[in-house]
Amino acid sequence: MKTLLSLRLWLAALLLAVSTASSASTIWESTDGDSNFLSISLFGLPSSETFGIFAANADLNTAAPLYSFTGIGSYTATGSFKLGLWDAGKWLGEAANGSLLGNMYLLSFAKTSVPSNNLVLLYGFDIKPAADQGGGSVVPLPASIWFMTSALLGFLYTGRRKTLVQA
Repeated sequence: MKTLLSLRLWLAALLLAVSTASSASTIWESTDGDSNFLSISLFGLPSSETFGIFAANADLNTAAPLYSFTGIGSYTATGSFKLGLWDAGKWLGEAANGSLLGNMYLLSFAKTSVPSNNLVLLYGFDIKPAADQGGGSVVPLPASIWFMTSALLGFLYTGRRKTLVQA
C-alpha cells in the first residue's frame, strides 16, 4: 500500500513538473544531426504509440509526417521540426516539455481519445528548442490549466487520509 501511495505521489509530482515546463508545440532542432526518441510503456518496454516528425512550418491537422515511428525512433534532421502523436485518426502536438539533462528532453502528449490515463511521454535525445519558435504563445492557457489542475488534484488525492470508524 505504501508503494502505491509513493507511486501516486511521484506521478502527481511529475504532472506538476510537466505542467510548469516550457511550451506546447515546440519547434525542435537536432544538436548533432541525429536525434533519437524513446517512448516507454508502463512495463518498461517500448510503447505502441505512433509518433511523427513534421516540418517546422507544418500544420499537424493537414500535413503528412516526414518520418514516423512506434516506440523507438532515430531521425537525421536537416532542419527544424515538430513532433506529433497519432491519436484517434489525427496528429496531436505536444502538450508540454521539460529539460532533463543537457540535450535530453521529456515531451508529453495528452491523448484526447482516452478519458483517463491519457498522458503519453516521449524522451528526446540530442534535441534542443529551435531559436525561432514562430512567435507563438509560450504556454497556451488551456493546456497549462489542464496540467496544473490535474497535478493539484493528484496531490489532494494522495494527501487524503482514511479515517477509521469505530463501532
